[in-house]
Amino acid sequence: MIRPEFRQSLTDQRGAAVILWSCFMISIPVYLVIVRSILGNPKFAAGFSFAETARIVVWILVLVDLGYFAWWKKRYLMPEAVLDETKQAKLLRSLEEYQGPLERRAALAVSTYVTRRVVLFAIVEALAVYGLILALVGHYLQDLYLLSGVSLILLIFEFPSQKSLEEIIRRVEGPGTPATP
Repeated sequence: MIRPEFRQSLTDQRGAAVILWSCFMISIPVYLVIVRSILGNPKFAAGFSFAETARIVVWILVLVDLGYFAWWKKRYLMPEAVLDETKQAKLLRSLEEYQGPLERRAALAVSTYVTRRVVLFAIVEALAVYGLILALVGHYLQDLYLLSGVSLILLIFEFPSQKSLEEIIRRVEGPGTPATP
C-alpha cells in the first residue's frame, strides 16, 4: 500500500500539470495580441509573396498534427501505456522519496503521465502556432482564429483531471483498491 503522505505527493503532481496546462492556455491569447500589435504596424501590412504556398503547407501540417494528436493520445496516454514499465519516463525529482517497489512504480507511472500530458499539450499548442504563422505571413486572420479556437477547445478537453491521475495510482496499487475521497 502507498503511504498517505507519498500518495499526497503523487496527487500533487497534478498541480504541476495544471500549471503547465495554464501556460499553454495563456499563450494562445498572447499570440492574438502579438498578431494585432504586429499587423497594426504599417511596415508589416503588406504580407509576403509566398503566403499562399505557405498556407497550403501549414494546413497540411495542421492535418498531420491532428492525426499525431489522436495517435499520441491513444498510444501513450491510455492507462495501460502509462503503466507499461518498459516505456516509462524519467522519474520526476519531486517523487524521488518513494519507499519500496510499489511506491516506485507509482512514482514512475505518475511521472510518465505528467510528462506525456505536457507533450500532448505541446502537440495541441502547435495548432495555435500554425495560426500565428499564417497570420504573420499572409494576414490570414480567420485561420489564426480558427486554429487558436481548435487549440483552446482541445486544451480544455485535455485538462489534467484529478480523476485520471487517481485512476493511474489505483491501477498501480492493484484491483480492489478503494478510491480516495
